[in-house]
Amino acid sequence: MGTSNWQNISYNIDLVKKLDPHSILDIGVGFGRWGILFREFLEIWGDRNYSGKWNRIIDGVEIFPDYLKSYHEYFYDNIYKTDALEFLKKTQNKYDLINCGDVIEHFEKENALKLITYAMEKGRYVLINIPVGSNWEQSAINDNQYEIHRSVWEISDFTKYDNHLITEFEDIELRKYCVVLLSKERIDLKKTYGKYFTIKSILKNKLGLGAVVKLIENRNDR
Repeated sequence: MGTSNWQNISYNIDLVKKLDPHSILDIGVGFGRWGILFREFLEIWGDRNYSGKWNRIIDGVEIFPDYLKSYHEYFYDNIYKTDALEFLKKTQNKYDLINCGDVIEHFEKENALKLITYAMEKGRYVLINIPVGSNWEQSAINDNQYEIHRSVWEISDFTKYDNHLITEFEDIELRKYCVVLLSKERIDLKKTYGKYFTIKSILKNKLGLGAVVKLIENRNDR
């Protein structure tokens, strides 16, 4: 979609940083928010890569070409101008992360569930932003019929998946929406930073025990 709620942005970025994907498919590119932010915090912040020659793959799918501008070409490796369901069904590409930022509610429920199934086959992790409940009616925006909300979702639609992480948010009108992370494997958010990252951060930056942390780290390196 063109754009969407902002209350979950920092949460999503923190989550993606912990997943540390090296290949991403962004479904429903729209303005390009997620591709830009993923590029910034995985490559600029994370890898200190200011060269503009990217080391990670970020592809996108966008069915409404009027949303796409010249700046998208800088942040995305490839943008496929096609229907997301058909793309996921046919592509041979595999991704570490498939991002569905306010996308699946624009499909009829049956097709949306197929899209999730295909995404889980083609991606190690699937990240979904989704409005919850029946008070999210939306018609066409910017003469774009693909902006119509065609399905209603509840949290129970996602708890049926074996490996899921669901976090709730409210928009500016106090309507509920969720960020959902799905995977065929157990979701481990501690792998990238290390098992004791939070504890070490508290000791070093809250309690002023940086010397103790350094001593422990030096012992572990021997």
